Amino acid sequence: MHPSLRIALYVLSALALPGLSFLGLALIAALFPVLFHSHWAGAWRLIRRTRWLFLLLGVGYAYSLPGPAAISQLADWSPSLPGLWLGGTQMLRLFLLLWLLDGLVISMGEARLMTGLHGLFSLARGVGFPVERSTVRLGLTLQTMEGNLGRRRSLRVALASLNEPASGTDHFAIRPMPWRAQDSIMLLVALAVLVGIWRA
Repeated sequence: MHPSLRIALYVLSALALPGLSFLGLALIAALFPVLFHSHWAGAWRLIRRTRWLFLLLGVGYAYSLPGPAAISQLADWSPSLPGLWLGGTQMLRLFLLLWLLDGLVISMGEARLMTGLHGLFSLARGVGFPVERSTVRLGLTLQTMEGNLGRRRSLRVALASLNEPASGTDHFAIRPMPWRAQDSIMLLVALAVLVGIWRA
C-alpha cells in the first residue's frame, strides 16, 4: 500500500467515524484486533497519552446532557443515561481514531511517512505550493513533538526549547514509490464508503 494512500485512508476514516452509530463503531472495533493486531502496543501508548481527554469526554457528556439518572440513588449527583451513552460513543470514536493512527500512519516509520506526505503535498505543486520545504518542516515538527513526548519536561523548558536550534535530523530522504492500480481502486472504494456513510 502506497504511503500516501495510508495517510489518505486515515483522513477519510476520521471523516467517516462521526457518521457511524454506536453499533457500527462497535462492529468496527470488533474487527480491529484482526486487522491491526500487531499495533496494539503502539495504540495503547497513544491512549495512555490522551487518557485525560478520554476522561473529559466521558465526564463532560455524562454530566452535561439532560435525561434520566443512570444511578437513581445518587439523585442530582448521578450522570444521565443519554450522557453516558453519548460519552461512551465519543470515547469509542477516539479509541478507533488512535488505533487507526498507529496502524495506518505511525507504524510506517519516518522514511515512508515522509514519502507519503511528499506525495500528498505534490498534488498542490501546480498552484505553487512549496512541496519539499513543507515536507521537511512538517517532518521536523513531528520529530520534535515525538522527542518532547518521549520524556517528561516542564512547560517552561518545553517553551524554551522552541527557540533552540533543532537537534538531530535536519533533512529527510524521500524515496519515490510507484502509485499502483490497486491503490487507486482502494482509494475509490474508501471514498464511496465515506459518501455512503454520510448519505445514510
